[in-house]
Amino acid sequence: MLDHNGYNDLLTIKEADEALTDRQEWFKRVAPLLSREELRDKFNLCLVHKHVVLQPGERMVATGLVTQPETVHYPTPSDIIPSSWTATGVPFEWKRVNAPEEIIPPPPAEIFQEFLEIVGDGSVLGLSLAQDPVPEGQIWCERIDYVQRQHILEMKPVEGPWGDDDMNHQTSWALEPSTGEGEPTLSLKLSCICKAH
Repeated sequence: MLDHNGYNDLLTIKEADEALTDRQEWFKRVAPLLSREELRDKFNLCLVHKHVVLQPGERMVATGLVTQPETVHYPTPSDIIPSSWTATGVPFEWKRVNAPEEIIPPPPAEIFQEFLEIVGDGSVLGLSLAQDPVPEGQIWCERIDYVQRQHILEMKPVEGPWGDDDMNHQTSWALEPSTGEGEPTLSLKLSCICKAH
């Protein structure tokens, strides 16, 4: 698990977005791994980045559509599970679940080893729990409230408008349903509309 210093050392959304070059090549390389039965529809490819500055003992924890810093004591309560991991398998964001059946175990260590072999150490790519489905023509968008230190998910039309393009960053991609022909592909599932601080 990343402590507050490790989280604070992550790139900002803008820095991570700019560091991810040759996206389609990365997507092509990662898609076969995400198409495996044990990962399909459970995990997405994500951009590893920070949203706010954490204080000692804090973690970014999602409750519903709002993710914000919370002081989480050890051992981690059973209703808080990892939701995003770096390429090496280190959790950097968490999610509160309401019932035991909502708990999704993290990918096994051997999956992270394969993922790391694909993307390389220090990559800005990681894995995250899949987002809930949205109606056709919609996409999940995250916005940041820096005063409240919150990262808030909202549904938006895929076509926009989303605001200033300089503030729009792609952050999560999911496996496209297979038509039975051709290679598996990834598509955008989450976009961040935020100023990079």
